[in-house]
Amino acid sequence: MPKRTISLQSPPLKRPHLEKDGAAAYQASVTQTWIACGSCANALGLTVAAIKAYENAVHHDASSSTAICGLSYSLRLNDINLNETVGSQTSIERLNKALELHPSLLKDAGVFKELAECYLLIGLNDQAHQAIQTAIQLTPNDASLWLLSAQTLIRAGARSHAAGSLTHCLSILPESLSQFSSSDIETARAAHAELAAIATADGNIELSIAELTATLSLPPPPLSRIDEHIALWCALATVKERANDIPGAIQACESAEIAVGNSPRILMTHAYLLLLNNDKNNAEIAIHLLSKIIDLEKEKDSDQPDTEGDFLPWYLMGKAYSLVDQPRLAYDSYQVALRRASNSPITWLAVGKLYLQLKQLSDALAAYSQALRLQLEEGSPGTATAWDGLSCVYERCDDQLMDASDACARSAACFKIVGDIKNATYFEDRADSLVKASKKEGPVPPLRDPPDVPSFMLRDLVALLPSERIAFIQGPQPQTQTPSAQVNQAQPAQAPPHSQAPTPAPPQPMHQRQQSAQHTPNPQHQQSPAIPVIIPQRNPYPVGPPGPPPPGYAYSQYVPMQGGVVTHMQQPYAPAINNWRR
Repeated sequence: MPKRTISLQSPPLKRPHLEKDGAAAYQASVTQTWIACGSCANALGLTVAAIKAYENAVHHDASSSTAICGLSYSLRLNDINLNETVGSQTSIERLNKALELHPSLLKDAGVFKELAECYLLIGLNDQAHQAIQTAIQLTPNDASLWLLSAQTLIRAGARSHAAGSLTHCLSILPESLSQFSSSDIETARAAHAELAAIATADGNIELSIAELTATLSLPPPPLSRIDEHIALWCALATVKERANDIPGAIQACESAEIAVGNSPRILMTHAYLLLLNNDKNNAEIAIHLLSKIIDLEKEKDSDQPDTEGDFLPWYLMGKAYSLVDQPRLAYDSYQVALRRASNSPITWLAVGKLYLQLKQLSDALAAYSQALRLQLEEGSPGTATAWDGLSCVYERCDDQLMDASDACARSAACFKIVGDIKNATYFEDRADSLVKASKKEGPVPPLRDPPDVPSFMLRDLVALLPSERIAFIQGPQPQTQTPSAQVNQAQPAQAPPHSQAPTPAPPQPMHQRQQSAQHTPNPQHQQSPAIPVIIPQRNPYPVGPPGPPPPGYAYSQYVPMQGGVVTHMQQPYAPAINNWRR
């Protein structure tokens, strides 16, 4: 019987559909892999890598809404980092083109949401509102869409309608925090923060505190967005300060330091709050906090010269040293602050107070005059403080009660313009008392303590990032006035005419201050030089002999005189530039 042969080769199988399915599965797998890479890169703050990853994902599947929206989101992030709008404009073109080529995307709310985000970033609010309304119609129970709708309404100035959308946004989130997804947490964080901003704008401080507290009770954002978390803590401390809850504001800073560590922004806010009440014990704590900020600055850039960088930690350090009765260290700190921000009136006001406390009247006069020159608005609390300081100087000089009265009257006028009737009345009454005293018609009023720098001049600056504060302080510089403008100027200059910022002299030894305090001669009876006019130097002066006695001034003209003769006339100040108000 013949043997049967068995073929080991099976007949070929027809499987074109299997190959097609395999290719599609491969494409889907590759797309998801690139999407995962892009998401991971964004989480690590690697925006450029995320853009490349999402571009590869779109290349493998141009109809994937996740890939298209991820690419658009990455381009937006890159625009925010670079302060540009090129990527957002490109995203708008790609999203609209994708909607035309792939009709299935017309039913995807995420695409319209991303389109609205891009429109908002480039300032097209109407298009953004239209896109987000389309998304809400597709998915009405998506809380993030209601959040974005509220943001478009805020841009349009409809705060009340925006508050309604934000309230609805929070109402459709899960009731328990344990049920929140990561996107729900981000939506709730943003919604509470927006409600806090609306409450602050409406003057509802209590609601603003409640909303910020709710925001910070949520799990913190990723490390790539730690600055946002820090800003919320600083906002809570600032709002509590506005509510006059200084202990609560300090407690908020302490909680923030536990949550995020030694952030210069939080340490600065904490030190600022500790120094508000001029408490010596708090000042010592503030010195410790400010030393951390200065050390962090040195670690970041050890080669940075003293003329560059943030002036505020040095200013606050100077104030803290003044409170603990260390004028030499206060002077050194103020010198660094002046080298970094000589065109800001804040430090000049503080230097004037320091010299007035040390009875170095000529230096106090120069500092207050410089602070007055740097004020832009005639009627502002800052200008009023400078005139108040000048009146304190004149009251301590011999035979200058009329000048002190005039300075008080000018301070009263400033307070009246800003609506502070209480202070306006006080300074008007004091000006009248000084006039009577100068005419021997009444007693000389008791001396007052020199004024503090108004807290509102610092509050907004403290909340800024150091880079933002530096850019803000180094804003427009004063320009020199033309000769024709000087001739046509009808009103006298606000402050003694110096063409450049004077450099304060160092504090004097105690025995010299006591000697000058015992007898302050009338400058009209001795030939003393005028206050030197020098640009602030990089190195502080060594402790030396006492400065010149306080110069006399012609009444209402504020021109240095000796023996009744004008001796120091330079160009009047140009229109001052206000470098500290927004």
